[in-house]
Amino acid sequence: MSARSRHAGVVIIGGGHAGGRTAERLRHGGYVDPIEVVGVERELPYERPPLSKAVLGVADVPPAYLLPAARWGELNVHFRLGVEAKAIDLADKTVALSSGDRLPWRKLVIATGLQPRRIGALEPVSSHICYLRSFDDAQKLRAGISHGASLLLVGAGLIGLEVAASAARLGARVTVVEAAERPLSRLMPPHLSDWFREVHRSAGVRILCGRTAASSRMVEGRPAIMLDDGTELMADLILVGIGGAPNDELARAAGLEAANGIVVNEFGQTSAPDIYAVGDVAFHVNPLFGVGWRLESWKNAEDQAGIVASHICGKPAPYREVPWFWTDQFDFNIQVAGVPGQGAPDFERGALGERGYLAYFMDGDRLKGAVGIGCGRDIRIARETIKMSGRLNMAELLQKGFAPVRGAARLASVAS
Repeated sequence: MSARSRHAGVVIIGGGHAGGRTAERLRHGGYVDPIEVVGVERELPYERPPLSKAVLGVADVPPAYLLPAARWGELNVHFRLGVEAKAIDLADKTVALSSGDRLPWRKLVIATGLQPRRIGALEPVSSHICYLRSFDDAQKLRAGISHGASLLLVGAGLIGLEVAASAARLGARVTVVEAAERPLSRLMPPHLSDWFREVHRSAGVRILCGRTAASSRMVEGRPAIMLDDGTELMADLILVGIGGAPNDELARAAGLEAANGIVVNEFGQTSAPDIYAVGDVAFHVNPLFGVGWRLESWKNAEDQAGIVASHICGKPAPYREVPWFWTDQFDFNIQVAGVPGQGAPDFERGALGERGYLAYFMDGDRLKGAVGIGCGRDIRIARETIKMSGRLNMAELLQKGFAPVRGAARLASVAS
């Protein structure tokens, strides 16, 4: 064994949430060899959900760091910030860095996240376009939002609508353009999309669905965007939030299997067993749903970090987690567990729009998804139910205040 390999440990490429949490979990799992984290940003690992919430709501909010700097020192995790990984050498087990150094590794974790998708039709006004992938992005966006400013958001996903809510509260004039026929179409069933649309409309946010940007130009120092239906919109600032593409170029160049991200197994291992991938960049099959996907969420970053750290520490625990998303918009906290699908719910408790509203989506007698407003405890229970098997007693549901929404005869026969 060479002197270099004796001193090698785990190298983590990516200093964001998933990468940072993996380093922390390694130490908690008993890993004692060196841990090196390589990050393009100059910030220590921080959580990204607040970028479209707290950071936009209040000026001069610091990043939501995973751990204080002193704690990283106590854990003996070494960071190389402002440094980019340029190439992975599988044979030599090294990573070439933009600094000119080569880092040796025994185990390598790729946590490179996403890069925002761009729109070619908006290139002529690119100087007025923002994205929201980093703390610096959020600071730039916050500086451009003021009372009376005109903000155009392209994309009515979670980021777009969260920013719309924050900007509206700051007094900005907000317009959202969405290519799909309804907001949050990939995450929410139609009745909840319609409710979201009405909540924003009542707060003064204009949402234009089924539209795309066709061209753009500068008019007297301001961006003018022409939509595909001929509508022209003027704005002071534009945020493009149409999702991201996985930063899997390093993995592809090294010959690792990739398909809409870096393909990993139930332990987070790539096609090279000593290399792992975590977070937004990792494509995995969820055994609870039999579906392969990349999950761009806080919970997935947490889950996969723990799975990978446990495997490296010799305590393998296969991935078996329920997707979970949440969003804070205006005075509402909405949470989603599992996969609700695109149909109407099977059971509802309470009235849509009121705190405590809970919708269940079934597959036979199994719970497959749930959406709740202001009822985090109920969503936690739903997540555990889905994870354990998903089977529900329909009679008990009715006793707990749920009402069948569709298929009442079938559900009643199951409950009896």
